[in-house]
Amino acid sequence: MPSPEPSLPTQTPRPAGDAALAVLRAVFPTLSPAALRRLRRSAKDVTQPADTTLCHEGEVEDAFYIIVDGMADVYKVTEGQKVFINHLGPGAQFGDLALLLDVPRTATIITSETTRLLVVDRAAFDELVKARPEIAVELSRMVLKRFLVQEEKRLLEIARLKKRDTPPPKVFVSYARVDEPFVTRLANGLIKQNIDVWLDRYRIEPAKSWARQIGEALDRCGVMLLVLSPASVASENVDDEWNYFLDTKRPVVVARLKACKVPYRLSKLQYVDFAGQDYDQALARVAATLNTL
Repeated sequence: MPSPEPSLPTQTPRPAGDAALAVLRAVFPTLSPAALRRLRRSAKDVTQPADTTLCHEGEVEDAFYIIVDGMADVYKVTEGQKVFINHLGPGAQFGDLALLLDVPRTATIITSETTRLLVVDRAAFDELVKARPEIAVELSRMVLKRFLVQEEKRLLEIARLKKRDTPPPKVFVSYARVDEPFVTRLANGLIKQNIDVWLDRYRIEPAKSWARQIGEALDRCGVMLLVLSPASVASENVDDEWNYFLDTKRPVVVARLKACKVPYRLSKLQYVDFAGQDYDQALARVAATLNTL
């Protein structure tokens, strides 16, 4: 099925305390306030509905995008099939290569919900660089950083393919309820990478005993993904779940969401730190780890 074509964008007004400027500060932390304001003025502020194709793999296009709010999914065609690669949220940027090197798009990107974006086209970028050359330097740095992250993901995937000769086990996600927004995003990212995740939010049936369903899931799953935070360390239910897994000699993969005091029994385990590194890079590490167990 061909990707949906983009609809006409809605121009978004700039409110006081514009969130887009805050996103630009996070994306370009070393740019001066004057350069950030110049970039903000040059960018088109648009909102696209879900299922809008923002760029097409293999085509030469001339726009750079920064997501202010919403989500978009990244796809590549592999052996004739469109394969999900990643999802992008607020602060994510793409299309910089089109401005710096004038090369074809390396992926197709489609909005998964209503998404607000800043868009800088070729003409605006050329004017920006004349006035603020440091913006081109910052874009180049972002491209190099992204390539390094992608290379690490590729190496992790190679390691996974070399080690995996049986289907990966079902993964039980243990977490504190207060961390549910992060856990939902994490689980969705893993599901999109074909990892069989058991998350109570998706799997609990309302007409049956909650405790019994949790117990049955703990027995069925071969691996636990423990989301570690101050709230989960303090949770008796979470404590019972990971201790049960360790007692039955099954692996526990720890994803540290926030800094916290790690229980002694867990301190011997390696963990993936979402608090101290790029989210997509941490997600790739979790997926690679789960796929090699």
